[in-house]
Formats: sequence, C-alpha cells, structure tokens
Amino acid sequence: MATLQELRDFVRTHADADSTDAPDSSLDVYARIAYNDIHTRTSFPQLQVTYTFTTVAGQQDYLFAGIGALDKVTSIIDTTNLGRRLIYMSESDADLAFGAPIGATSEVANAFTVVDTSLFLYPTPGVTGKLYQVRGRRRPAQWPTTAGSVPDLPDTLHTAIAWYMLSSYFLSQEDPQMAGVYLNEYEQMVRRHTQEEGSREFSGRPLVMGGQNYYAPNFTRFVRGMLE
Repeated sequence: MATLQELRDFVRTHADADSTDAPDSSLDVYARIAYNDIHTRTSFPQLQVTYTFTTVAGQQDYLFAGIGALDKVTSIIDTTNLGRRLIYMSESDADLAFGAPIGATSEVANAFTVVDTSLFLYPTPGVTGKLYQVRGRRRPAQWPTTAGSVPDLPDTLHTAIAWYMLSSYFLSQEDPQMAGVYLNEYEQMVRRHTQEEGSREFSGRPLVMGGQNYYAPNFTRFVRGMLE
C-alpha cells in the first residue's frame, strides 16, 4: 500500500529531482491521470456493493443515492419471493411490455431498468414495504486528495502509478526515451493485472444445465422450448 506522499518521494528519488524540479502540483496530476486510466480498464472487486431498499406504493423510480453508493446495478433480487431475480430490460422494451409512463401496478416487480441515476421497477409497485436486494458497483473514491491518501485500487497497482508519474516527469523534461521506458513498465503492469482479474475463476463447481444450478422457471421453460 502506498500513500500519495510515498509515490511523490519515490519519483523524486528515482529521478534525482527535488520539489522544485518535480512539484507536488505536477506529480499529483500525473497520479490522477494514471488512477483514472486504470479504472477505465476493468472493474475491481472492492467496488462491488450490496444494498437493500423497500418499495413505496405507486412509486416506480428509486434514486441510486437513496439506496446507497451505487454507480452501476448488476442485479436485483426479490428477497421475499425465494430470492427471485428481476429481469433487466431496456426502457423502451419495458414500456412496451408493461405500459408507459406508469402502466400496470403489481405487488411483485418482474423487471427493472436504469435511467441516468435512477432505478425503475416494472410493473410499478402497488404496495409499500416490499424488500429488494441490489447488487452493483460503486464509483471509485476521488484520488489523490491529501498527502496520506491511498489509491482506491489493489495494492499491486500502486507501483504502476509510480511508473506513470515517472514517465510523465521525464516527458516534461523533454526526455522521451526515458519517458517511454517507464510508460512501457506502467502499461505492462496494468495489462498483467487486468488480464488476471478478467480471467479469475470464481466458480468452485462445474455449470451443468439442469443440474445443481438455479434457473428461474420462465428461463427454464424458454430454454426447453428452444430445444424441443
């Protein structure tokens, strides 16, 4: 784990520079560019979040901010109906299937969609107090901030940020050769980590159609119909 100040010190020591040659104002910008770039490449496990929310009768949309620190929704589960998962639909498909703008109401929602930073349930809840579990991802913490702040990233990627900062420093010194060396180190480290993250196997058992895996009844009937 590396703090912002430790990354600054590393760059200055490695480049044999002082705070005049490599001021905090420049190094912090280099660090922010690398940090944001890494987050655009993959979604890291520490960003995964789970929240619950309850319905209000006649209310179809629920703001992310009212549920939790959500940036993206990956699934919604009806916790009072055997953990039944709602189906994701596009806004236009949901309007066609359930009516717009409010359409039908029901005690149980069957589908959801996301518009901007709001979650929409279909059909519109007709009762108050239904409990749903939301899984999704939060937005990465803003960084850098203070000298003691730590990147909201796996520890192994903190060093990658240092390489990018070094590359940007040497580029500012009009030394493209050294800048290219450290940029290549940065790219290789980030690429290795993101490839490993994307290929990780989380399942401890084989997926067998019709075996020990759970499929919603409607999905099972759909697959059976396709095979018959």
